[in-house]
Amino acid sequence: MLASERLLKGKRILVTRAKEQASSFSKKIQSLGGVPIEIPLIKIEAPSNTDQIEKTLINLHTYDWLVFTSVNGVHYFFQFLEQFDIPIKNTQEKPKIAVVGKKTLEALEKKGVKVDLIPDEFVAEDLLKKMLLQVKKGDNVLLARGNLARSLLPEKLKEAGARVNDLVVYETVVNMEARAELLEILKLRSCDLIAFTSSSTVTNFCSLLKGADIEALLKNIKIACIGPITEQTALESGLKVDIVAKEYTIDGLLEAIVRSFDDGDENGRNIDE
Repeated sequence: MLASERLLKGKRILVTRAKEQASSFSKKIQSLGGVPIEIPLIKIEAPSNTDQIEKTLINLHTYDWLVFTSVNGVHYFFQFLEQFDIPIKNTQEKPKIAVVGKKTLEALEKKGVKVDLIPDEFVAEDLLKKMLLQVKKGDNVLLARGNLARSLLPEKLKEAGARVNDLVVYETVVNMEARAELLEILKLRSCDLIAFTSSSTVTNFCSLLKGADIEALLKNIKIACIGPITEQTALESGLKVDIVAKEYTIDGLLEAIVRSFDDGDENGRNIDE
């Protein structure tokens, strides 16, 4: 992607991803000469009530489509297959597989699962567009997602006549323990940029800073978003967004961040409309 080891030139980047996912992002930042500061704003957990998950997975063969919208969805889905002793081969007996992005595709390929549909743009809107061309009226569609997933896919698929089971296989919760450290980092101006990799990181960021003067805390700190949906959440939360990746992946986000620091605040804005 980016060859030089000094492209970020010591820039301090606040990594807001969940702890389990932060290290890979941080290593990429370091390889480009940046300094990652990990403060996970979200925690990813398995749902406490798994009865419905077990019932659904036992009947997986009755679904025409299985849809994953994140790597977390893939991870917990297969974890539950193992937990309930449901053979993984069952996932390939009937449902066609649709995913929203490259990393989700790679996570499934590592498990030996063939993916039938991936959108050109890694957002739910493009996935929906592609699915509506293939999903037939009466098809059973299983969405394996998190508790904060957007309602767009199930609503529009139902309108098209599909029967949709929107199954929560993991939960995203705010990491309250991060508040004190987050405040200190911002007050001391110890970061140059905050990288938001999902709408939930934005929402939790604002939740953790409730009651504080967010505008003052963010003075001279850039904000980068992984894609237009995360950007929209940030704007609706009153944040000024400086950078949005063209390709909605971690590599795409890093490329946009590097370009921003190279070109300056205004010219560095990189929004794909």
